[in-house]
Order: sequence, then structure tokens, then C-alpha cells
Amino acid sequence: MRIAIIGMGTAGVTLLKELVKSDSFSKMSIDVYDNPINMGQGVPFQNDSAELLINLPAAQMSLNLDNHREFYEWYETQSTFKFSNPEYLPRFIFGHYMKDYLKKYNHNYDNIHTFKEEVSEVFIESEIGQTNVTYCVCTSKEIENCRKYDVVFLTIGTLSYHDPYGLKGIRGYIKTPYPTYNTLDDVQDSDEIAIIGTGLASLDVIRYVTAHHPKLPITVASRKGRLPSVRGEMPDIDFKYVTPEKFNEIKRKHFGNVPLDEAIKLFLKDCALHNIDVETLVHRSQDDPIKDLTYDLEHADALGKLQSILELTKENLNWIWNSLSREDQKRFLTDYQPILKENSNPMPPQTARLLIDHINHGTIKINNGLEDVQYRDNKFNFNYKDKLIEQFDIVINATGSKTQLADLDEDDQLVLNLENRQVVQPHPLGGIQIVAETNQIISPRYGTLKHMYALGQLTNGINQSRNGVMMIVKQAVNVVDHLLSTK
Repeated sequence: MRIAIIGMGTAGVTLLKELVKSDSFSKMSIDVYDNPINMGQGVPFQNDSAELLINLPAAQMSLNLDNHREFYEWYETQSTFKFSNPEYLPRFIFGHYMKDYLKKYNHNYDNIHTFKEEVSEVFIESEIGQTNVTYCVCTSKEIENCRKYDVVFLTIGTLSYHDPYGLKGIRGYIKTPYPTYNTLDDVQDSDEIAIIGTGLASLDVIRYVTAHHPKLPITVASRKGRLPSVRGEMPDIDFKYVTPEKFNEIKRKHFGNVPLDEAIKLFLKDCALHNIDVETLVHRSQDDPIKDLTYDLEHADALGKLQSILELTKENLNWIWNSLSREDQKRFLTDYQPILKENSNPMPPQTARLLIDHINHGTIKINNGLEDVQYRDNKFNFNYKDKLIEQFDIVINATGSKTQLADLDEDDQLVLNLENRQVVQPHPLGGIQIVAETNQIISPRYGTLKHMYALGQLTNGINQSRNGVMMIVKQAVNVVDHLLSTK
């Protein structure tokens, strides 16, 4: 069986790990593809500043579902990287943990082949009138150099960043915040810097830029001006009411779907069971960064329970999300997704304390009400809701990755080519169409592709909000199980 894995970040490395474990591994020939920078690490865990911390305690991350402490145990045994407070480790350390897997496999097995090249095309070869297909993977424009496979895993990671104000290509506009240690390469010490976006990516930029740029303050602006929540004390929580059994019971009465209002009632029952004051915690923001960060730090127990049940929701969102009707999915994205987003993926407490210190000392400013950014007279003009205008020399984009295929450009050329060749099709709520239970790609030309799978952010329309490391690992394990049970 000839297998290609396209993209060697969290999903790609986990897939390889699971294939190596299988009884039929010796009968496989596996080619893995990624560019030299991201091979084995992926974009989120690429080499970058040590100031960029993982937002999850190191002892809770792993590529091994049977040992959630494996990453931390790996860190403890290696001698290359050591930190005084390893509870929250720099992000690139996890990348080296993954890279260690790939290095070991390349050394031990001659049926694994590494291609440090970008894949430019994946197309399907089939005879007219026939149903058999062959998957072809290309790293150049010469079609004779493409390689043929029985199985393809599409694990390309995050899509390129949004460009909400059409600034890409303008000098002084940094279209992506990563790696952060390159953001100041073409910046003068006297330049005034602004960051667009107040999510997790902006925190990374804040940590790096404030430590390495002399011209302060740094302005951080968005429409709401709200920072991510702070990680609390997160206990283990299980659902009693939000369960597949109860959902199946409701689906039988509602034409195969669970009405969103019914799902929310079950969720609130689980919250009440764990004494979670949802109303207070969901509406706790005072639209003042220092007050909001301080509140989170001072209510670590209560907030941690909310974060735990939301994390549990995300872990089960595949069957929850795909039990909803399309109309209810749209309503969820409008009414509840902002709550889920604001209270999940929280920042480490030490990052919150650092932000409070920066704000108090005037080294950063957090602005809300951003409506537009225009480039005029060699300056970036930030236009706010109250008609205030601020000017900056440099803008760093931290608005987050795209989700809709309609928004993609040349930075996502592989996905555009896949859509153009009718291998993939857009999901109306983001990403591409896949079978929810198996991650098999649904092609507009060939139907369900039996042996072509997609994982990660590219599947966000189906795998809504399921982009954490452990969630990706679970998907990869399930996908390999499916492949080996149907080959």
C-alpha cells in the first residue's frame, strides 16, 4: 500500500505514528511531505521565540492517547532545552518533541521516505467510465514527476491569515505574525507599531515585540478589544445529560436532528450539576482589559469549571455539531460560538500578569471600536467607531486564519488547485466537505473518496472548533483505524 501524508505537523506526525504501530506497517510504503521549515513541527510549533508559551500545561499535551504526560516526560529526559518553570513550555519545544518522532522513524524504517518539498498539486487519475481512482501527488509542474498513491492524507494545517482590510503587499504590513522573531526584520527602531487583532496570536506578538522594540507603546486594536480568558483551575468533568444516547433519543422525534434549544437545555443541566454559574461567567466582561484579566485571575476555580465543560464540549463537538440542522448550526455560530471562543484556549496566568504589567506601565494600549484601516501618505490610518484616527508605520496582522475557501488566495494555492480540479468542494460553514465520522473527503466529481482523508483546520465546517492538539490526535487515531478496517 502506497501512502502519502501531505503536511507533517501534529496530524501528520500522529498519522505516521499510528501507521507504524499497525500490524500491516511492513506492507506499506509511506511518503511524507512538507517544506524544510515545518517538516515534523508544523506552523504552530515551528522554531520561534522562547517567549511564546503553549497555552496548555505541558503535562497535559501528548501525541499518545494512552499517556497524556508523554510530552512532559520527553522534555524531562532530553538535555537540549531546559527552562526554570516548565509548567508552561515554549511552543517550539512541542515541535521538537514531534520532530523527534519523525527522526526516529526515518532512522529505523526504510519504508518511510521524507520529501522536504511543498506539494503543489494533488489530482485524481481515472479512466472515463471507470470507478477506480489513483491519487497523484506533485511537487513541481512536471506531471511526469508526480507520484501515485493508494491512500492520501491531507494534513496541511492552518490556512493563511485573514487580510480584512486589503493591506497585503503594502510595505510595512506584516501579513502573518509567525515566526515572531522575523516580524521586526525590516522595522526601524523609531517605527510606531500596531497589531490588528486581540486573540491568542496577538499575545504572542505582544510578548515578542515589547521585549525587542524600543518604540513603545505598542497599540493592539480590534472591534471589541477583548483579550482571551485566563486559564483557571480546570477539574475533570463528565457529561451526564449531553450524551449520544440522549441526542439519539431526541433525533428520533425531530426528523433526524437535535434542535439547538434542546441541546442548550441539556448543556445547562450539566452546568447546574457541576455548580457552574453560566450566566455570571459568560457576562463577566467589563470591557476593561485590566479588570477582566484581574477577575479571571481571582476566580480561577469558578472560571476553570466553565473552561473544563467548554473544553469537554469541543472534544465532543463532532457528534454534537453534526446532530444540528444547518439553520441551527448557523444560529450556533452567531449566538454561541463567540462564547465558546472567548472562554476556550485560555492564556496561561503568567501571560495575564505580564499583560497587566504592560498596560499599567503604558508599554501596550488595547483599543476597541476598530472599523477600518487604510494606507495613506506612507502611514497606516486606524479609523475607530468614535471617529478617532491613529497613524502607524508598521502593522502586524494577528486576525487569525481563514476558514472559507472563497477567501483563499495564492498563499493557499494547493487548496485552490484541489478545488479547481474538483477533488474537494467547500463546506458552506467553512473548510471542505468530508464525511463527519471518517474524515473521508467528499469530491464534487468522484463522490466520497474511499482512501483520501483530510484532518485539521481544513475540515472546520464539519470539525467545528476541534483544533486543539489532543482533538487532532484523536481524529488521526480514528482515521487510521478506519483505513485499516476497510483496506
